[in-house]
Amino acid sequence: MMYFDAQNPRHRYMLHYESYQRLSVPELIELGSVNLQTAAIVWALVARKASFIISGPTDPTPGVGKTTTMNALLPFLPAGSEMIYTIGMYEDFAFVQETTPAVTTVLANEVSDHLTIYMWGSNAKQLFHLTQQGYSIATSCHADTITDVMAMLRTDLHVPESDIAGVRLIVNIGLTGLDWPPQRRWLTTHFISPDIPQTSGKAKPQLITSWIQEDDSFTAPNPQTLAAICAWAGLSAEEFAAELAAREQFLQNLGAVSYEEAAAAIAQYHGA
Repeated sequence: MMYFDAQNPRHRYMLHYESYQRLSVPELIELGSVNLQTAAIVWALVARKASFIISGPTDPTPGVGKTTTMNALLPFLPAGSEMIYTIGMYEDFAFVQETTPAVTTVLANEVSDHLTIYMWGSNAKQLFHLTQQGYSIATSCHADTITDVMAMLRTDLHVPESDIAGVRLIVNIGLTGLDWPPQRRWLTTHFISPDIPQTSGKAKPQLITSWIQEDDSFTAPNPQTLAAICAWAGLSAEEFAAELAAREQFLQNLGAVSYEEAAAAIAQYHGA
């Protein structure tokens, strides 16, 4: 069995393709990839160990920013989090015998059948089932829309609905504009409630925000989705609004600092 340290740049380089060009969430905000409100909501989710998938278009595949986005969210994990880096089709999941699910996030650099360092088939199904054992997971996939992500999970991988409902956050990113370099945007950000509707028996993604092409902006957070997040987090609407306001202010004051600076500042915020 082989362990990878997610904080080690060399290890990240071994399994990821942009590890030496890591961007922080504040830098992504500065670049216009995501707005302050969406970033604060995502932070609130990941800080509560929300499992997440970063999806990006099937064509063109290189450089869309799935890995960059996934890496940028890792500092949002709660203080004291442990991270396990899996090794794709070679992963034997023996780490479950040695780790504490409540404080452990399992990373898989991609769910696809393109390379053996990616997860597919039974290994991918086992990855998503970890959410039922108390682990959180973080991964990426090739998918143009949230509909494509759900089709991959249900049709291609046959992931049980209960395991799909273990994923809290799905961010779909894409390349926009005709200029070079292309602009990367979080096209949609969705939340999945752990409650599977009894009528359909299916996990249902709820839109948090989406990108508006006409003026390169983002929609206001969906009130129904915010209510669902509050219910999941056990907070009142007022409590959650205050938390988001504090996180937004912190990110705004932080400015477009580097990944390392952002990670240190966020760790201090969590500690406080």
